[in-house]
Amino acid sequence: MTLRNVWWALGFALVVAAIYVCLLPFDDVPRPFNLTDKANHVIGHAALAVYFTGLVERRSWWKIFAGLLLMGVAIELAQNLMHVGRVADVRDVLANCLGAALGLLLGWIGLSRWTQWAAILLGRRPAP
Repeated sequence: MTLRNVWWALGFALVVAAIYVCLLPFDDVPRPFNLTDKANHVIGHAALAVYFTGLVERRSWWKIFAGLLLMGVAIELAQNLMHVGRVADVRDVLANCLGAALGLLLGWIGLSRWTQWAAILLGRRPAP
């Protein structure tokens, strides 16, 4: 298994974890994630966007934005349908978009090279 495959598997796990936390009943959300609701959305989507900028070619970064937007909309719809103390909020979708855009910007200014830095720290040669 290549390091790149490990990064993709970890990315999948991060997305699943984010969806899980977002669908928990509000009172069950772990306290470290209990910032303001909109801050959670911005930070979470920015972090996922930065993560995936290290795995996806720059010309396809629009797919990261689109995927995170779809994920955010799906989560809001699921929250509304589940009746667990959460409701759909269009402002959450806007915060998701802001976070994803912020993450892409951070990737553009250099954080997308995190995979290269991680490879060096792990004693491996970075992929070209």
